[in-house]
Amino acid sequence: MSIRIRFALRPKNRLTGYREWTPDAAETMIKELAGEQGYTCESLSGCLLCRLCPEGYIWFHWDKRVLKGESQTNIVGPGFHVAVIAFLEQLAGQGKLKLKVDDKTGYYWRRDFLTMRRKYFYQWFMDLMKLVSGWENGPEYTFCWPSSYYIPEKQDGKLITHIRPFSFMEIRGVVNSGLSMAFARDFFIWNEIEKDAVYYRNCALVLLNQSCFFMPSSRCETDKKINDRIIECLEKALSMDSSLPFPLKEYLEICRLAEHEPVDVSHAEPLSRELFVGCRRHLIYRKLGNMKFCLPGSFMFDENCRNGMDHYYDGVEYGGHDLYIYAVVLGTGGTSKFKKAWFEQGTPEEEFLFDVDKGKGKAVFYAPEEKDGEVLYNMSAQVLYKEQRTNINITCRKPGEMEWALDLVKKITITE
Repeated sequence: MSIRIRFALRPKNRLTGYREWTPDAAETMIKELAGEQGYTCESLSGCLLCRLCPEGYIWFHWDKRVLKGESQTNIVGPGFHVAVIAFLEQLAGQGKLKLKVDDKTGYYWRRDFLTMRRKYFYQWFMDLMKLVSGWENGPEYTFCWPSSYYIPEKQDGKLITHIRPFSFMEIRGVVNSGLSMAFARDFFIWNEIEKDAVYYRNCALVLLNQSCFFMPSSRCETDKKINDRIIECLEKALSMDSSLPFPLKEYLEICRLAEHEPVDVSHAEPLSRELFVGCRRHLIYRKLGNMKFCLPGSFMFDENCRNGMDHYYDGVEYGGHDLYIYAVVLGTGGTSKFKKAWFEQGTPEEEFLFDVDKGKGKAVFYAPEEKDGEVLYNMSAQVLYKEQRTNINITCRKPGEMEWALDLVKKITITE
């Protein structure tokens, strides 16, 4: 069961307030308050998404002159729950709005943080640990992982969460001890009302675990922003509490990638090396129709690609790989077939037919092609399953990598 806050905002004075109460006015008000508090906002699918911290969001949408929304708080923690309510109350105060809140924890009315945290968040955490402790031999290996995000590679004996992996031995220890409070601060990002050292360290851990490409900041602005934010959070945590277990190895690595002079860490207590940090160090998986394909975690998504395909790449100076992929789906009951034209994008040198999970695959290696002063090594592939045909092109800039490219295609699995 998730813990959510639902709310509605409208002018207190219906006669005069509604004259200036518009979607644009509401959006401006939210963005201004968010900016004052160091939060970010973006428009997404007809909604306004306000981000207070990693995994901590408030959704706003306009509905018949009422600003409605909600926030799921259980994954981020009880401190975030309090921060959401504080933000909504400040918004209502500044805009002279009437605020209606649905908060099943009762915190909105009673303001008893310790009771709310123990009764709802710690209890939810303990129930979750009991549930997942029985997953050791099952197919699931993630929990509290964003559903719309990539799928991380499996780690033996561990379940992967938003903040870090948890071993089954550790999970059973939580369940058997009954001391959820002792473990909660390693799971919740925002466990206290204030933003303490644990908050900043945990923000950095989420970024390291989910978002960091572990690539030089010089590669692109995205790498720079992520690396800089990780460094900022970790140095803030260290300055507040030097005794807190600290991801020392990762901190020094990100400083090197960002060309940042690290602070003195001689007094820092290293985080346990059993706690693997960084899902993007390995392969990641993404769903496409009835298939799931994989690519290196260091690959970025090209948001500017306009040729009808999804484009993933690592940069010419950082590997020089490009992967293009898209799916064609026939009508219900149709059977996909290989298309000859897809394999005529160069001079064929080798052709392969192979099984891909429950589907069929075909790939062609082309002769090296010289273009714009560089030599390109290209491969085209298709994978068929029922009515779906998935088309893939992979370009490498070094010889001897075609087998690596073919292996990526062979790792495609059927998701239905």
